[in-house]
Amino acid sequence: MAEQPLEVGTPYGKVTIHHEVISDIAAKALEKVEGARPLKSAAGIMGFFGAEEGPRIIMAEDAVNVEIGIAVDYGYPVHEVAQGVQQAVRDDLERLGGVRVRRVDVYVRKVLPPAETFVLEEEKGGEDAGES
Repeated sequence: MAEQPLEVGTPYGKVTIHHEVISDIAAKALEKVEGARPLKSAAGIMGFFGAEEGPRIIMAEDAVNVEIGIAVDYGYPVHEVAQGVQQAVRDDLERLGGVRVRRVDVYVRKVLPPAETFVLEEEKGGEDAGES
């Protein structure tokens, strides 16, 4: 099912933004929140609805709704991390995408134990690991 692109009116005309762009911005915003991780499956990122990848974008009349599933690193307050994701997604979509965000629903699907968090850090390339 092809999603209708979002049309944003400007004083100069209209701007058409595809759902994939909005979804990409939302996914990148998640990476900014300490303690939040995208859900991982054997095939890569797993979205809230199973094998789908990334955030789900739902068109409202004049705004978008976002649904995003996350994992939280053990030791971080789950509700604070989820609220941080909501704020980061809203801010980035409004600032970078120029779209109005009605709501951001965050579904915390997993808490990652410290060992899994360490493995995920290693997979990122160990940039901050300070290898000598």
